Amino acid sequence: MGIPFVFLGSGHGGAVRYSHIVISKKRSIQCRAAVRCGLALLIALSAVLSFAQSYPTRPIRLVVGFAPGGANDIVARILAQKLSDNIAQQVVVDNRSGADGAIATAIVAKSSLPDGYTLLLVPASFSYSTALQPNLSYVPERDFSAVSLVATAPFILLASPSFSVFTIAELITFAKASPGPLAYATGGVGNLTHLAGELFKKMAGINLNAIPYRGTGPALVDLMGGQVPLQMAAILAAVPHVASGKVRALGVTSSRRSQVMPVVPTIAEAGVLGYEAVGWWAIVVPRGVPVEIVTSLNRAIGSALATPDVREKLLRVGAEPAASTPEALVAHIDSQSKKWTKVLKEAHIQLK
Repeated sequence: MGIPFVFLGSGHGGAVRYSHIVISKKRSIQCRAAVRCGLALLIALSAVLSFAQSYPTRPIRLVVGFAPGGANDIVARILAQKLSDNIAQQVVVDNRSGADGAIATAIVAKSSLPDGYTLLLVPASFSYSTALQPNLSYVPERDFSAVSLVATAPFILLASPSFSVFTIAELITFAKASPGPLAYATGGVGNLTHLAGELFKKMAGINLNAIPYRGTGPALVDLMGGQVPLQMAAILAAVPHVASGKVRALGVTSSRRSQVMPVVPTIAEAGVLGYEAVGWWAIVVPRGVPVEIVTSLNRAIGSALATPDVREKLLRVGAEPAASTPEALVAHIDSQSKKWTKVLKEAHIQLK
């Protein structure tokens, strides 16, 4: 039954009339209570909408779980600068490095108020973090709300100049004829460069042995020196060394060629059909942030990523802008979680 919002006076027998409907005194009292409840809800909704319209009223903190200067930090600062312009409030990057981003993620999950003033930039490892480290204090799908995808970036399989392999096909042939596994450098155990290498190993049907390094930089030094024949690396770090001839590019891991290095074929087109391993970054917030605030942030991020200068800056570091809806980001994280959790289990990779 609809709630009558306007009462027009008393009728015969002590009843209250609304239009042509006669309602008893008891029902009248119930209706008035319902009206008061409805008005309270409207006032509360009005307050939320008013807050959303005025948001933000102070600086926003963007937490990054990695040290300054790396790809995660660079992507965060490119976004933060333009986002600050769009929302007329400063977006401050707060680096909390350690444990492949897990330390920062735990800090935001457990310590931040869900008011929209603390954002977290997460890399692809966010999607499979609990499978890699079962004892984490947070659960991504329980403790966070998705806001928007920010950017994507492929990896690149590199060869040392002293290693006599020039294509993916040659590498596969060489590896299958080799009596032992070929070593390849990664950015660390459980890092997406590691998982990308394990997926390549399985799909190409070859034997590879992952050598974990403390980041891409130290691994590149050994690759250029010939101490390791192969490396799965972030494309940003590889570009100058490929251009100078210090390392050799065999293939990129995306399903289509990278705009950063368009002459390098994809691993899929080079013979490993269906292969794809792409890094990405997204913005999430602590669970409980009002949907109006999430929507406001999503629109501001999308607007920032659509500007030519942000696109140019991202492409310069090997990334491509990739704004999304919150719903699309949830679906993306779910699919990535399933994909990489399977790789982790099959390769028996887990951090204690």
